[in-house]
Amino acid sequence: MVDKNEAIKDYSSKNVKVLEGLESIRKQFDVIELSKNVKRQGDILTLSQELKINYSSLKRAVEEGRILQIFPSLNKSKVLPLSRLKTERDFSEFSRLNDLDLLSTREIYKRVKQWNVDLQKNPRDLLNREEHDLIIGSLLGDASIRKRLRNSCFRVAHSVKQEEYAKYKQNVLRIFGTSEYTEKERIIKERTVKMFYFSTRTHPVFNYYRNLFYNSGRKQVTREILSQLNPSSLAIWICDDGSYETKQGYIILCTNSYSKEEHSLMKKFFNEKFGLNPTIGFRDGKYYYLRFKQDDSKKLIEIVRPFIPESMKYKIGEKND
Repeated sequence: MVDKNEAIKDYSSKNVKVLEGLESIRKQFDVIELSKNVKRQGDILTLSQELKINYSSLKRAVEEGRILQIFPSLNKSKVLPLSRLKTERDFSEFSRLNDLDLLSTREIYKRVKQWNVDLQKNPRDLLNREEHDLIIGSLLGDASIRKRLRNSCFRVAHSVKQEEYAKYKQNVLRIFGTSEYTEKERIIKERTVKMFYFSTRTHPVFNYYRNLFYNSGRKQVTREILSQLNPSSLAIWICDDGSYETKQGYIILCTNSYSKEEHSLMKKFFNEKFGLNPTIGFRDGKYYYLRFKQDDSKKLIEIVRPFIPESMKYKIGEKND
């Protein structure tokens, strides 16, 4: 087993040149143990600097180690195409559907490529219901999707007082790996607010949500999005955008970034799906929002209560545990 600290010390004392090439790394290190040192985004870069290993070669070695942990007897020629599968669940599902021992390396390449294409159309082939609902509800609220070169990542931002809620989201999406929290200040309504940010690693599955929610770079609400809304994803939306008015006992959805037409669409949806009849409000001469009258707010709370995280119960007028 490779001791990272001992390896760093040994390489520093010898002052060796940077290792290049996967074969050289295999001779010096156990690639499985190397891969165990990579937990978060940025760890490969840090490790390459500490161990004086070429970054690209180390990345390939880490991917090889990650795959060999799951398939220890796999022919190494098949590792490279499989490295295009991003998570352990991808590996598990792909290997369940495909016999890796019987397939040629070329055929694995083709099937991995098709797997990633299909996920951009059918995310539930990979995601469970809780993960999908959290993404839908969060994107209707405060979250965003950022497109990278080929794939996209899911980004979350919450105020410091909602740290537990942010950790809840991070835990639900843990299969993707997330960046460490970044704390930044943002100006909201002329107030300086400290915010927590984190993002997932890029993955083809997030391209589905990017295409679903964004039109020319602007986040939108459509019938297709609303058709996927259920009590679980609605609860997340309320945790993100909801506000409970204690004195009058009603809920407001602060959906300020959406147009009047989108609010009309949301109003119709709530009536048809849940039998609720919110009113469309307008403030500051530019922002629309949805308000649920007292009786409808009570109904809404009953719908979402089972899915509200403990730290966010104040969003439905209840005390957090």
